[in-house]
Amino acid sequence: MGTVSRITATPLRLTLANPLATSKRTYDALDVVIVAAESECGATGWGEARECAHITGETMTGMLDAINTRLGPAVTGQEPGDFDQAHRRMDKTIMNNTAAKSAIDMALHDLAGQLADLPVSRLLGGGPRDVIKSSKAVSVSTVKAMVAQARDYVTAGFKALKLKTGLDEEAEIAAIGAIRETVGPDIDLKLDANQSWSLHQATRFLAAVEHHDVQMVEQPLAASDYKGHAELRRRTPIPVMLDEGVHGPRDALRAVEAGAADLINIKLIKTGGLAPARDLAAICEAAGIGCQIGTLDTTIGSAAAAHFAHACPVVRFAEINGPTRLARDLATGLQVSDGHVILQEGPGLGIHVDRPAIEELSQ
Repeated sequence: MGTVSRITATPLRLTLANPLATSKRTYDALDVVIVAAESECGATGWGEARECAHITGETMTGMLDAINTRLGPAVTGQEPGDFDQAHRRMDKTIMNNTAAKSAIDMALHDLAGQLADLPVSRLLGGGPRDVIKSSKAVSVSTVKAMVAQARDYVTAGFKALKLKTGLDEEAEIAAIGAIRETVGPDIDLKLDANQSWSLHQATRFLAAVEHHDVQMVEQPLAASDYKGHAELRRRTPIPVMLDEGVHGPRDALRAVEAGAADLINIKLIKTGGLAPARDLAAICEAAGIGCQIGTLDTTIGSAAAAHFAHACPVVRFAEINGPTRLARDLATGLQVSDGHVILQEGPGLGIHVDRPAIEELSQ
């Protein structure tokens, strides 16, 4: 199969076509690290991770340093398909740093798939299935602005919307009602408070909107509040999904033991990549907890998330729409059309990376 001859990391700042506002911050651009894993036979696998310091604790500078000085050298010389060994080597070299590890893990999967002439979904033990339905997040804002954005997304073909909440309870309750009236009964509505509520606030808010057929609420309380999430599940019929509260398999076990979640949102920057995400999904499947795969990436990271969804039936929901938010993407091979994610057939991630774009944007 050949071995990994070199790992390189390139920092980029990617502008969003329109800002994305949550209760915590507004995103106008994404700071990302693009990783290339080169084989001695000339093939290149690609991965990416965005800076998300408030979740993983990693800055752009930190990710670059970890990849270039520690993680990259740790996996150089090994077979790209030996994912367990890659993670053992990376974990032995440096603790945590899950986003940096995820970018390398992704690139190794892409490279191994190319060399074996298999899609990444096959390497993960699954295989291609139907197209993936994706939700798209509506920024927290005024009632009028949220309704307008929701209408635009539905017009673009999205059949599921995630409404950001957590700033203005009265306005957001009104917005949810107005959006449901505008988009009709056939559009799925999710909520995401990004840890902004207390148990009392969450209970009150969800009671006020449950008649609008809310599909789920994501991370309503603080990430560490497993007990509170378990109590909230007893108080509301709306399914509770943990995001920031579950990074990897150990957190998933804690959530299961506490009875804190109906659903878990898997993000590769939290797990450290596809291999540990597969372990997390197995725990959820055994516990009867459904999963979502979430990403805000270019086509590179979005393709990895899509392959994961194809490989893991426990992934019932997806939010893979990063390419639709970017002013400029970095690859082709994945299409978000009519609210669905469609992967082209091909080995590895099945994508074609625009190397000139990476070189240009890195200047």
